[in-house]
Amino acid sequence: MSVQQVHFTDANFDAESRKGVCVVCFEEPTDHDCRKQVKNIERAANEFTEKIKVGPCDVETCSALAKRFCVTSIPTTIIFKNGEEVERLVGHRHETTLVKHLRKDVGQGT
Repeated sequence: MSVQQVHFTDANFDAESRKGVCVVCFEEPTDHDCRKQVKNIERAANEFTEKIKVGPCDVETCSALAKRFCVTSIPTTIIFKNGEEVERLVGHRHETTLVKHLRKDVGQGT
């Protein structure tokens, strides 16, 4: 499996995102679209041989991180590569759309 699940927080974000590819879904855990988005991201990341860290970031408990990345709508999905933001997707996205974005940002899938 190429997906490593991580719950991103204010405390662990920098260490977790420093190396490799991370896909963070800024969300509210009680929001149905947000939960669906996290699952879609996990399935999309499984299309790649490269290990990808994937997970949610609760905007209510991680307000510093949400503010740092100017997250104003949920779900907001941000793709990071070696600690740098490479793409931002606002709103719910289908799994196939996420795969296309990851191919562009990460490289070809399997």
